[in-house]
Amino acid sequence: MKNNLHIFSDTLLKRQQNTLYFQTIINDEEDEDKQLYKEEFFNCKNSLIPTGDRKYIPVESVDSIFAVGNINFNSRFLYFLSQNRIPLHSFSLKGNYAGSFIPADRQVSGDILLKQTEYFKNYTQRMYIAREIITASANNMLANIKYYQSRGRYLSDHIEQIEELLFNIDDSETINEIMGFEGQIRRTYYNSWQQIFTYPIDFYRRVKNPPDNMINALISYGNMIVYGTVINEIYKTRIYPEIGFVHEPGDSKLPLVYDIADIFKPLITDRTIFKLINKNIISSKQFFTKNGFCRINKKAKQIFAREIEDKLYTKISIDSSSKRLSYKSIIREEFYKLIKHFNNEMEYKAFRTKW
Repeated sequence: MKNNLHIFSDTLLKRQQNTLYFQTIINDEEDEDKQLYKEEFFNCKNSLIPTGDRKYIPVESVDSIFAVGNINFNSRFLYFLSQNRIPLHSFSLKGNYAGSFIPADRQVSGDILLKQTEYFKNYTQRMYIAREIITASANNMLANIKYYQSRGRYLSDHIEQIEELLFNIDDSETINEIMGFEGQIRRTYYNSWQQIFTYPIDFYRRVKNPPDNMINALISYGNMIVYGTVINEIYKTRIYPEIGFVHEPGDSKLPLVYDIADIFKPLITDRTIFKLINKNIISSKQFFTKNGFCRINKKAKQIFAREIEDKLYTKISIDSSSKRLSYKSIIREEFYKLIKHFNNEMEYKAFRTKW
């Protein structure tokens, strides 16, 4: 099975015959955790890349590359990635998306482009899809809260508030109204995390640029992986990431990626955070704050990336049949459902978890 490669340090990337060559660049001015963890992580058990050392990885074992920090490569390396259909996603140390290299042979369809554009320009059609996406995202947040409510947490007030806001989304007449209610739902949802965590955590609101505490840093890093995964899957279909239905073209680089990622962030990023914090797998000792920017040390990033990857490949039942799909496959299926909607084959219903 192919795996994602996660890079956490300044790294030199090259083609070496028929393998991917990686060498971590030693930087004397590296961040505060430099003396603690000198490793990189490849998503195969027991596969670590020591800092300053070299690693050769068979190209056929890599699905995509997630790179945080500075990476050095040449056009020959990109051509090699293109030949082997390996996307590369680049992110800043703050977790901001910088861009992606996508192999040139992606599937395209002029017919789908025209229909997708038509559905975007038809406000009634756009409102339907936007409402589906935001409602599914809210329902998946609600599922997380209800799970912990069933395990003794007092979350009835949060559940009631979100359910009331969901009714308001149904009655919304504009995208801005929908997004306004979605913002209120998300604030209520994040406020519930104080009851979800098994011990007091300094987290009361979402802060992104830069993340100011441990939980916000984890959310930013986890969502970054989700965005990259959604990009990987959308390019395996014929749909166009440049045309979204909630996020406006121009507001973000790939609006449809952000739309679909919102559905799955509660199920992938958030559930992973709950597990890692409540089981004390990672702790505040693995984070440090400088100039208001909270950063995760490399060991914690390795643990978090591994847990996210495990979640992406977890198979779940998606209907009353015995059919089981991984979250990664379900994300791709979401784009196929949209294509069927554009072709008037099936009405689009965004993914809602059963629990």
